[in-house]
Amino acid sequence: MKHKKIAVSTALLAALLALTLVLLTGCSQAVYATVSPAWQTNTEYDEDFVETLTYSLSYTSSYEANDTGWRVEIDQDNSYYTVTVTAEESYAATDGTRHWNVYHLHSELVISATYAYYYSDGTQREIVSFGGDSGTEPDRIVTDVWFHSLAAPSSNESQHSLEPIYSERIVLSHTPTSMTSDNVSWFSYTSAISYDAAGENATLTFTDTWGELSEEDRTVSDYVYKYSITSEPSEMSGLRNSYSAFDNEQLIFIARGLSYSASSSESIVVLSETAGAQTVAVACQDRADTSCSFLVSSTNASTGTTTVTRLSGTDIYAAQVSFSLTNAGYASGAARTVYYAQESGYYNAPLRMEIPFTYSAGTITYTLTSLAHTE
Repeated sequence: MKHKKIAVSTALLAALLALTLVLLTGCSQAVYATVSPAWQTNTEYDEDFVETLTYSLSYTSSYEANDTGWRVEIDQDNSYYTVTVTAEESYAATDGTRHWNVYHLHSELVISATYAYYYSDGTQREIVSFGGDSGTEPDRIVTDVWFHSLAAPSSNESQHSLEPIYSERIVLSHTPTSMTSDNVSWFSYTSAISYDAAGENATLTFTDTWGELSEEDRTVSDYVYKYSITSEPSEMSGLRNSYSAFDNEQLIFIARGLSYSASSSESIVVLSETAGAQTVAVACQDRADTSCSFLVSSTNASTGTTTVTRLSGTDIYAAQVSFSLTNAGYASGAARTVYYAQESGYYNAPLRMEIPFTYSAGTITYTLTSLAHTE
């Protein structure tokens, strides 16, 4: 196998595991989504708002027993996904501009797993194991994004509608190099996206944290290779020419504020470091009860009182929402599916998320285990 530095567009695992939901379309007249602050109870912006959602992870294979291809086993005791959103009075952008009434979303995805490959002769080989009891670091994707609220700012700054300000990602991840080979690529990089005040233009930058690797250093084993990313800063413009535009890291949160009815659909431009500016169709597939088991902790900031409820097999009415890649208005590619609570008391939280694994080898399911909410 020839080892070489690869372009950003081939760094697939970070995009797939961190809920990258993107593609491209066009529109002659801008159509903007209407978003309500459904993650809160009474107001567009509450300075006391803090929320942490915690998810367990599981994996379901797409393969039949004797199919050639990848096998994935997730160590559920050592894998998790957390999302914390905090209201902050202000944020100083990289250009020195201070923005008021903002949200800060911080997420951590930690995956401990074993990747194996099943060959056509009926044999199976373990390719790599990471995290847990393996003695190596787990895959980890840490993201931060700051974005405006829906409320009027506390200065002379213009009104905003959840436009992103700045986002960054720290990535350490393994991904199968292809669906027909038993090689695994190992990525380590950081990235950042800086937006202008209107969320119309952005600059994407990368830093390869492997550095300049020798051929020997790049080969971890006969099957695992450290891959370096090479990329110059790139400029994106006209992000809101057709639709509302958001950073990829805030998309699942913002979609809590969309109105879902039978067959409802929105088109939204999403910017991610792996795919640039693309468009995703957010469509309601169904509205029905879904069984849930998680801990709810709701705190009233003004009184300091906390109500704790433990749900076990409780049916919650939810909207089943797909995030699909689109091309010329038509859905394409495997959809990401999110079940959003539609009953009061659950803040329209994502109850479950189903994310296709690379090369459609299976699905990673994120299941809500804890909701801690303060406002």
